[in-house]
Amino acid sequence: MGLKAEDIAQINLINWFKYNFPQYKEDIAHVANQRTCSPMEGRLLKKLGVQKGFSDIFIAIPKNGYHGLFLELKVGKNKPTKEQQEFLDRKIELGYAAVCVWGWEAARDFIVEYLKE
Repeated sequence: MGLKAEDIAQINLINWFKYNFPQYKEDIAHVANQRTCSPMEGRLLKKLGVQKGFSDIFIAIPKNGYHGLFLELKVGKNKPTKEQQEFLDRKIELGYAAVCVWGWEAARDFIVEYLKE
């Protein structure tokens, strides 16, 4: 199983985050919505709460009037799906910071800005 470009970008981001913000290492999570599975497993996962469009990363740290940060990480020419964009828009309406960024460096820069005191 080879890693995709988005996988590598996300691994870089998570490693960077945990190194630079060890006090928050338990406050960042990846939601594994992207997976290949059988139809039966898919039905079970849906019952367990897997949701199409859910962002790649959630940082459960309220800052600057936001409840937390949802990040959709893309690389290259990838674009958010309709469901991903609707999810981000809904989270913004609910008081979260929510953004789609291209490349782990852009995600890093957004996180640094978000976590500023």
